Amino acid sequence: MAHLPKYLLAAGFGFLVAQAQAQMADVPQGHWAERAVRDLLEKGIVTGYPDGTFRGTQGVNRYQAAVMLYRAYLTWTEEVLARVRRTLEEANLTPERIAEALSELASLRETTAEVQQALEEYGVRLSTLEEDLEELRAALAAALDAAGQVATLGDGQKALQEALARADAAYREQLARLSALEGRLQVVEKAVDELVSQLKGAEDARLKDAQAVGRRLYAVEERTAQLEKALEARPQGEVYVGTGEGGPFGGLELGYGNAQVRLGTDQVKASFGEDVTLAYRDLGGRREIVVRYGLFQGIRFLGELGAAEGGYYFTTAYVEHQRQGGLLPGVYARLAAGAGLVGGELGRPFVEVQAGLPLGPVDLTLGYARYWGLGGQDTPLSALFAVVAYAPVEAHLAYAVPHEDIGRDAAFQLEGRARIVLSPYRISVAAGYRDGLLGYGVASHVDRFRFTAATGFYGRVEVAYEVRF
Repeated sequence: MAHLPKYLLAAGFGFLVAQAQAQMADVPQGHWAERAVRDLLEKGIVTGYPDGTFRGTQGVNRYQAAVMLYRAYLTWTEEVLARVRRTLEEANLTPERIAEALSELASLRETTAEVQQALEEYGVRLSTLEEDLEELRAALAAALDAAGQVATLGDGQKALQEALARADAAYREQLARLSALEGRLQVVEKAVDELVSQLKGAEDARLKDAQAVGRRLYAVEERTAQLEKALEARPQGEVYVGTGEGGPFGGLELGYGNAQVRLGTDQVKASFGEDVTLAYRDLGGRREIVVRYGLFQGIRFLGELGAAEGGYYFTTAYVEHQRQGGLLPGVYARLAAGAGLVGGELGRPFVEVQAGLPLGPVDLTLGYARYWGLGGQDTPLSALFAVVAYAPVEAHLAYAVPHEDIGRDAAFQLEGRARIVLSPYRISVAAGYRDGLLGYGVASHVDRFRFTAATGFYGRVEVAYEVRF
């Protein structure tokens, strides 16, 4: 539509940039849209609202856009017909002047089809005006062809005047249709204003409701936090009983804040958070007392001192990369080394390394340990072990090779564990199979891997009941 006049282009441009600002009184001097707004107002293409505003920041609906386009088109039509009329009223009508009028009329007719398509959905029909403009164009063309004959040109002028009169009548008919469309626009604008008012009222009510809900939610959160603090401040505990390879056992476990105490026939243990642990353990006839202290979080340093039966004292140092807070989230790693004093002599050194990472919902940990032992029933060994955990189930596998002749080349142990919580009950189950190996590691005197003549299945069951204070 490059042939449209400047003010018609300005109408479309103003529509695309959110209709400038407001009427001239509201458009600052020097504003980039000041000239365009003034032209549109002077042409009557835009009129603003009854309260004297243009509402430049408000979106334009489809009816308003149609009225603006309709006004711009009819304004152009009126100017073209006026120029044709002035041309025909000239005393000495020349072919050049007829050609100019014919060119303007041709441009107007080309645009009519485009405007017609845009306005059809609003019930506006330009077909009558288009036919009269075509008749006027044909008459101008005939007059231009006969420009060399004065008498014929006079007859052509009369025909042109008649065609122009019919085009004027069609233009007035379109003005009446424009008035009808503007009336429909007023109805739409009134409905939109009412809808906006209703929506604003609903939004205000919704905002008040949201604020009230927010206050209630905050009160609930505060109350929940207070209850959680009250629960943390109360002692917690459970009574447990069970049976395993060493026979029946039982005891009481108490918790207060970060402190945990377990008093049972199988072990006595006290821990204070993750940093301090005191424990007395008895497993398979082996007894020990252990003190452990840890520093830092994420990457931890832990030291352990212990004493076991037979005048055996031991120490262990750990460097541990935790799954949470470490350099590599989700990755677990631990390096441990230790040794002991046996009868006043240094012995039983060991090293251990293990690493784990998540594989989807499964956590996999692999490790290697080397234990030098003392010989005899304290066999030196190398061990590979793995832990596969898929909460609340774990599987432990260990494979050990002795470094002295004990009548076998290797031994292994496979064990599965499950922990089920059905408040107020907790059930822990362990079942496994061993072929000449028992224990779970080399960092403890009690739990250390060691070879045995026992082979076959074994199990352990523990049932605990929550104690409320």
